Order: sequence, then structure tokens, then C-alpha cells
Amino acid sequence: MQTGFNLSQPAPTGQHIIQVVRNWGPVGGMESYVWHLSHALALLNYRITIVCEKSHEARAASNIEVIETGSLPPKPRWILYWRFARKVEAVVQSILSRGQCIVHSHERSISHDLTTFHSMPFAGVKDRSIWRRLSIRVWAYLRMEARELGAPPNPSVCIVPVSAVIAKAISKHYPSVVNQIASPISPGVMAMPQRPQRIVPEDGGTIGFIGKEWGRKGFILFIQIATQLQLRRPNLRVLVLGPEEAEVEHLCQDYPVAIEFLGWQPSTQFFQELDLLIHPASSEAYGMVIAEAMACQVPVLVSDACGAAVDVSANHGTVLSLHDSISQWVQAGDALLCSKQSNAGYLRPWAQVAAEYETQYQHISFKKYQNTTTP
Repeated sequence: MQTGFNLSQPAPTGQHIIQVVRNWGPVGGMESYVWHLSHALALLNYRITIVCEKSHEARAASNIEVIETGSLPPKPRWILYWRFARKVEAVVQSILSRGQCIVHSHERSISHDLTTFHSMPFAGVKDRSIWRRLSIRVWAYLRMEARELGAPPNPSVCIVPVSAVIAKAISKHYPSVVNQIASPISPGVMAMPQRPQRIVPEDGGTIGFIGKEWGRKGFILFIQIATQLQLRRPNLRVLVLGPEEAEVEHLCQDYPVAIEFLGWQPSTQFFQELDLLIHPASSEAYGMVIAEAMACQVPVLVSDACGAAVDVSANHGTVLSLHDSISQWVQAGDALLCSKQSNAGYLRPWAQVAAEYETQYQHISFKKYQNTTTP
């Protein structure tokens, strides 16, 4: 592992991919995406260079090199992103000067061939009142986002959203880059412990809500659905991971029985207890918890505002609109709890994700180096 800008060693030869991410390691949603993808690419014999602010992994695979740019003051956050981009640029340009490679960014970097977009675009702020947009912070975020997306005068960046929901939002706010948007590449899902197949009692069952950002993930609608379901199923058990009870207790005053608030902790150990995951988010770039629940054979009831909704087949659960009535949500939830059909497992190996990126790398490499000899 290297720290700072000590790049005296010769550049690696062969197929070389630079991955840009602030934190390297399986320490978050986007970070885990990059970590798993990089290791899957390494297994395909790509040579990977990680350019990050900080590494959270003590040892990388033999063909993964990690370059840390050094920690930066965390606030103001927009200045952190700006400074990180400048540091990354110095490293990237040094590597590019010594050999051919493809720069794959997951951050608001400056020079890259491909960017994976993991969240809804910040440009959504343009839909808000003008007084919320008049600040240097907003200007800086919009400037960095447009640069990342390769908006004119740099229309050569390939944009890979992790869901069709993100692709639609980018197209709306940045119509000049529509032709640069590739097919979404959703996260991989590892094999997980399976929920035991069981018949749910007609008067009970266990439903769950998972999400720290409980507002946009639909907790208010979840409680409304749970309240109506409880009238049909008096022994219904409700598990909530994410919000602390004190944060949302005012929203649960009319719920007739106790709700189990478990705080924020890893959700994987609770999937085996669930008979239904309800995720009625109003804005969800992907929704990894949905894919993980399906991988554990837990039925899901989700909104079509979730990026992962396109992966929910009839064998996995039900997708509804936020415009549908509460009674429709309750009826769908009750039907899933009543179903005696075994749920299909969901599996998306990271090798498949890497193969989809490999197609993009090949296109980029051809356009970038078609007039040169590949080392």
C-alpha cells in the first residue's frame, strides 16, 4: 500500500483499471460496491489501482494496489470533496503519463473515462425553492456533479447508474448527457442464509422495516400499513431497524401493540425472522436491503420509487405505486403473508457485475487507444 504521492515505481502493464473512491473497504453501500467489484475484476486478471483518501483494509489482493491521498478535514463537506478531487487528479495524471489505463470513478473526480452513479443526482435541488439554492455550497456541488457526468465541454464520460431510477433522474436534470448513459449495473448480492420456509399464522406473522433515513424510506407509510394489517392479524409482530424509538414514537402513538425498535445494526441477522419486508420508500436510488431480503427468500413489498423494484419478480414479492391506496398496500401485504408458495432465491454474483463492466471497459479502451498499441 502507498500513502501520498510516491509514484516512483513503473506503471503496471496490461489491462489496468484505476478505481476512485474516498474510503476503500466494505464499510458502506457504495464502498462495498467498489470493494467487491475490484476483487471480482482482479479475479479476471485486471490490474487494479485504488485511489482513495483512506484504506480500511490491511491487505489487498496481489494485483490490487492501493494509493491513499491522505485524510482531509471532514467539514465543510463540499470543500472536502473539492480537495479530494484535486488530490486524485494529481495521482491519476501521474499514472496516465506512464501507461495506458481506464479511470473508473465513483466520486466527484475530474478526469475519468467512466463514472458509476450510486445516488440520486444533487441537481434535484433545482426542484426546490430558490432560497434553498442560493449558496456557494449548492453551486459547488452542482459544479462538481456536472463535471463528474462529463457535461459539455467534456462529453466523453461513460455514465453507469446503479438503477434505472437514477438513470431517469440524470436524464431529467442533465439532458445534454443522455447519450452517455449506459445500461444500469446493479450491485451484486452474495449468497446469504435462507429464511426457513414456514406457513405464517393467519392471525400473525412478522413484518419489518429497515432504514436509517426513515423519512424518505417510507416509515410513515409503513406504520399506516402495519396498523391496518394488525387489525386483520392481531398477533402481528413488527420489527424496525434504523430509527431510534425516540425519533419516531410520535408517529406510532395509534399503533395498538408494542413495536420492537432495534436501532441501527446489521440487518442480515434479522432476515430469517421476517415473513415480509415492507419498503415503501419515496426516493431510493437502489435499496440494497430489498435485494438482500430476496436473497434470503424473504417476500418483499416495495414502492416503484426504489431502484431495486425492477428486480422484484412475482416470485419475490409485489411492487406498488405510492399513488396506490393504503388498502391496496394492506391487501398486497396480507396476500404475501398468506402465500404458501416458496419464494425464489435471488442471487447476483459479483463476477456477473464485473463481466458487465468489462464490456464497458472494452468499448472505452477501443475508443481511447484504437490508434495505439496496447501494452
